[in-house]
Amino acid sequence: VFCKSSLFNIAFTEIMKNESYDCFIFHDVDLLPENDRIKYSCDGSPRHLSVAIDKFDYKLPKYNIHGHTIRLFGGVTALTASHFKRVNGYSNLFRGWGGEDDDMYLRIVASGLNISSQGQDIAR
Repeated sequence: VFCKSSLFNIAFTEIMKNESYDCFIFHDVDLLPENDRIKYSCDGSPRHLSVAIDKFDYKLPKYNIHGHTIRLFGGVTALTASHFKRVNGYSNLFRGWGGEDDDMYLRIVASGLNISSQGQDIAR
C-alpha cells in the first residue's frame, strides 16, 4: 500500500546520511507551478508553496478535525532539516490517499513553529 509519508521520511534520512542539505522541498507529483516567481526555498519557518491551486478554486481550505482547525499544508512545502527533525518528520501511520498533510500541519503547530507562504497570486 502506498505511503507518501514513508517515502518522504526515507528520502530525508537517506539524503542526510551522505550530504548536509538544509532545505527540503516536498512536492506532490500531481501539481505543476502556474507562476514562475514561486521561490523554491526555505526561510525561518516551514513554508507552504501551493496555497492557491485550481482544484480548490484558488482558495486555501480550512476545516476542523477533532476540535482543531486545520489549514491545508500540502501539495508543495519547504522545510529546513531542523524543522523536519523538530516535528519528527511525517507520520508513517497513513496509508493510501490523504491525512499525512493534515497531520504535518498539526505537528508544525504543536512544535511552536509558524507557517509562512508567498501570496496567493504567486504560490499557485
